[in-house]
Amino acid sequence: MLEKLVEISLRYKFLVLVIFIVVAFAGIRAVMTLPIDAFPDVTPVQVNIYTESPGLAAEDVEQLLTFPVESGMAGLPGVQQIRSVSLFGLSYVSVYFDDDMDIYFARRLVMERLQEVADRIPEGYGTPEMGPNTSGLGQVFWYTLERANEKLENITDMDLRTWQDWSVRLILRTAPGVDDVMSWGGQERQYQVVIDPLRLIKYQLDYKAVMAAIESNNRQVGGQYINIGPEQYLVRGLGLVKSEDEIGQIVLKDDEGVPVYLRDVADIRQAPALRTGAVTRDGEEVVLGMALARIGENAKNVVDAVKGKLQTAASALPEDIKIRPIYDRTDLVEKAVSTAERALVEGSILVAIVLFLFLGEIRSAIVVIAALPLAMLIAFIMMGEAGLSANLMSLAGLAIGIGMMVDGAVVMTENAFRIMAERLEKGEAVNRTAAVLTAAREVANPIAFAIIIIIVVFLPLFS
Repeated sequence: MLEKLVEISLRYKFLVLVIFIVVAFAGIRAVMTLPIDAFPDVTPVQVNIYTESPGLAAEDVEQLLTFPVESGMAGLPGVQQIRSVSLFGLSYVSVYFDDDMDIYFARRLVMERLQEVADRIPEGYGTPEMGPNTSGLGQVFWYTLERANEKLENITDMDLRTWQDWSVRLILRTAPGVDDVMSWGGQERQYQVVIDPLRLIKYQLDYKAVMAAIESNNRQVGGQYINIGPEQYLVRGLGLVKSEDEIGQIVLKDDEGVPVYLRDVADIRQAPALRTGAVTRDGEEVVLGMALARIGENAKNVVDAVKGKLQTAASALPEDIKIRPIYDRTDLVEKAVSTAERALVEGSILVAIVLFLFLGEIRSAIVVIAALPLAMLIAFIMMGEAGLSANLMSLAGLAIGIGMMVDGAVVMTENAFRIMAERLEKGEAVNRTAAVLTAAREVANPIAFAIIIIIVVFLPLFS
């Protein structure tokens, strides 16, 4: 069979060149579209579900939040296992699916079941939400929001966190391939109503009345429309509060015609929320942002897109606040890619030198060297079809395999060169096609068996 394949290849040389060009084109296209990352992502197909309930003890979180979510996820198709962690004020449930399950289909299944689970959780104890569609290696870009000058006192940690959450984060989330942007550090801004119990007693009020008044006086309502002549006017009730003063003007009750305002029983102020940690850089507190790449995206393309949006985000900030990148995945990606490129170039040069020294023929070296990039391109095509990414491990494997790639070509070329040299010594006319065919018939089977043995040795790695 191998002899027949070699004979057909020598008979239709032009067809072989066309196939060579087509494979090279397909390989180059695979290289351009193949996801490139620093490390292989071995994260299983999983969907994370988070439920926040501030102030709830871990035991209560397990009973009121975690258990309903776990029981609701049981029975979904393709589920391997369900794991959960119950912490103070937070429930975390991770649903693991079969490896061949599409991640978007898995998320849709979970989303459909979450609507049923939400009805099982008592009102006011939180709403379960799916986590971002990313993996443990999804943190491709980190940055910090800092004061342009540490001596500035008009920019507080609460201001930094507010700019991150409501400006920078929203801009970076529009970058292609970014699933979410996480915020760490700083202090979350809150409008806090600190109620004085003694003043409540004075005005004969309770906490429920105050909370109901705040909720009912902070909303927009529609009042249909009215017709005035040929024109139609919409009726709107504008009730959203915008400042501490407006919150303080909420009426709680009237005492003999005298209104009792919220400011009469409570102090209203902007203050940070409770927190359990901080982020520092060079001893100064900052706000950290993490851009999370979506599963299956090209990490380098995502980082480049984030950098492009980062300039837009920086222009939207005050002059007293700056953005400083601190981690960039592309550095590792470029090093991984350069390792494979350097190995390919060095391998080609060494092969050319060795063949030239032993055969004294540069054209034979060129024939062998041509097999190197073609073998690499075929490997990239197969990786794309298998859904594998080009990372440090896969590219290093290709670099190591360069020596194995040239074995067959070296043996075949050396044998053809030997046959032609022997015929020249005998004074016979040398037909290159016939010489190559004879050389192939002699060593094709041994070369094929040697390559198959090498492949079989590496097969257990794929199990």
